[in-house]
Amino acid sequence: MHYSERDLRQTYRELGVERGRVVYVTGNFGRLGLIAGCSKEQILAAHFRVLRDLLGAEGTLVVPTHSFSICNTESAFDLEYTPSETGAFSEFVRCRPEAVRQFHAFSSRVALGAEAESICRHCSAHAYGHHSPFARMIERDALYVSVGMPAAHSASIVHQAEFAMGVPYRYTKEFEHPVIEQGVTSKRCFYLYVIHHGVDVVRDKNRKIFAEFDRRFDLKREPLGLGHVEAFSMCDFMTSTTELMRRDPYVWLERPPRERPYRR
Repeated sequence: MHYSERDLRQTYRELGVERGRVVYVTGNFGRLGLIAGCSKEQILAAHFRVLRDLLGAEGTLVVPTHSFSICNTESAFDLEYTPSETGAFSEFVRCRPEAVRQFHAFSSRVALGAEAESICRHCSAHAYGHHSPFARMIERDALYVSVGMPAAHSASIVHQAEFAMGVPYRYTKEFEHPVIEQGVTSKRCFYLYVIHHGVDVVRDKNRKIFAEFDRRFDLKREPLGLGHVEAFSMCDFMTSTTELMRRDPYVWLERPPRERPYRR
């Protein structure tokens, strides 16, 4: 089943993509199928064109451009040239000349538009928390859009909530990693929020978190091509999820871990 650029425009509009909004887009675009007569590159360009047109000059598009494969290696991170490992659309956006990328060797985002500099420049060296792109998008009540995937399977914003609530099964780990800046290679420290070694974590794929969110707020879902696109307010999600984690710090898990080395 094919879809058209007109279908694409209608879907994004129904989900809340509108002039002046900050919109974070992730997912698996291939699951939607094809736009008739278009190559893969042309399909990505159509999504990009429609999103930028709906957002207007006042809006901002943000995508994840992670490069986790270079973590714990000697492969230097280059802000301009290290490719995104978060899907073809994110790499398409990263390569736009006006793209502004967060300087994080493993967990970066790219933004284009009116708020691009304020979201992705001068960020913390941590993937989450204050002065991260997620924190800045939440302050602007950004729209989270998951293309071709249930939002529950793509919502990395849940880790921002975990960080805010200090869940016991994670801790901040420091990585010293080579980077290239203005042609010069040096080493800088970056931080990730990782699971304690030895904790028997069983993830529940955000089922409880999204059940609570859908009960309290608005998880939008629109059909497109062979699949669906889902969207929600990032501010509403943080409100719902941090309150849930206040009551149960293990809600991200299927069950509380039996092994808890962080007690020692």
